[in-house]
Amino acid sequence: METNIAIQEDWSIFRKIGFRFAFLFFALLILPFPFTTPLNLLNSFWLGQAFADFWSWTTQFVGSNILGIEGFSNPVTGSGDKTYDWVQKLSVLGISVIGTIIWSAIDRSRKNYHRVWRWFVLLVVFYLVYYMFFYGFIKVYWLQMSPPRIDRLLKTYGQSSPMGLLWTFMGASKTYSVYAGMSEVIAGTLLLFRRTRTLGGMVTFGVMFNVFMLNLSYDVPVKLFSAQLMIMGLYVAMIDRKAIFGLLLFQKSVNPTPWPPMFKTPVKNYILLLIQVLLVFQFVQSNVKRGVDGRSRYGELRPKSALYGLYDVEHYVKNGDTIPPLMTDKERWQRVIFDAPGSTRTIFMNDRSRYFNSKIDTVESTVTFTIGRDSLSKEYTVRYKKLEDGLQMEGVLEQDTLALKLKTYDLKNFYLTNRDFHWVSERPWHVYDTLPKPNW
Repeated sequence: METNIAIQEDWSIFRKIGFRFAFLFFALLILPFPFTTPLNLLNSFWLGQAFADFWSWTTQFVGSNILGIEGFSNPVTGSGDKTYDWVQKLSVLGISVIGTIIWSAIDRSRKNYHRVWRWFVLLVVFYLVYYMFFYGFIKVYWLQMSPPRIDRLLKTYGQSSPMGLLWTFMGASKTYSVYAGMSEVIAGTLLLFRRTRTLGGMVTFGVMFNVFMLNLSYDVPVKLFSAQLMIMGLYVAMIDRKAIFGLLLFQKSVNPTPWPPMFKTPVKNYILLLIQVLLVFQFVQSNVKRGVDGRSRYGELRPKSALYGLYDVEHYVKNGDTIPPLMTDKERWQRVIFDAPGSTRTIFMNDRSRYFNSKIDTVESTVTFTIGRDSLSKEYTVRYKKLEDGLQMEGVLEQDTLALKLKTYDLKNFYLTNRDFHWVSERPWHVYDTLPKPNW
């Protein structure tokens, strides 16, 4: 009965205009989801490329010809807040406004858009579910802000960018990373069910508002996309705004918006349900697989160097001369970091760093450094000997003969990653240690 009433209901002119704008604005942001992402059905066919070409042409046209931006381009930088992205969102807004005006002029007599609106909400919901799961699971598996590596632990707060500081403090706590990820996964899960969809929209808005504020406060270049997800979550929640405000502000009981079956026949509804279940299964399994694989490849279970650790360079002999540890020396090594299996990092006395591609042979006790690329690359083999508290290394690196004595630095000295949890604390353990110094 409620369904029939809703279908026959006359929408106000403002509600119809609002729906037309929201439909165009969100659809332009969402499509071609889910056909290209996450299903990967049409990535190599005309649809995905057509959307990419359309937005490339439109954004270029608006940026160059309307806004007059010189040298306008879309470089691949990893940022989602480039000038190109802002112009693209402005283009979406402009097309939506123009489209709403045209749509309103040619479709003035329609009573409502109830049927289209329900399908539109379903599209928005599954778009949100996908990205809540995507960002949620990579936090649950401690991958988006992964545990700080040795080189990160050596940096001072002042040397870090705001974004780098955010990544460090989030990555320093597995508990908080999992909590933040589960908040997003729970928000996406609540969106799936008709009875909890309004709550899911509210939780999504709250979670993404926090993410948006972190992006603003720490200058993370995902402000546009986090704001987009936040607004979409609010849109879903506000479908039941009368019930929400009636309960929270006026303490009145207002019936929530009904979410009846999409079709009149049970068979069609079961088919739709099956499609939704398969979509959710795809979302979950792909993210779980990504999380498990990522945890083993670059997360907390990643492979580590056979000589893993931080070493202070106690003695540095170069071409037969013992080089003293002067802080003004630009060539003497101060520290050596073995972290990932295929690389070695050296830190000079003036804190300058250099990365080497390296290969460790534990049988021959050698470290082979590769310098240069392709046909110009050269390999230099340095022998090492394990000591009780460090390493001895000897060999030729580039044009220099080196003899080094390295002392192991105990990684447990880093408070940030070694402070255990305490229910009972007699006093605040609020300490800061200076940058770890060599034990010369």
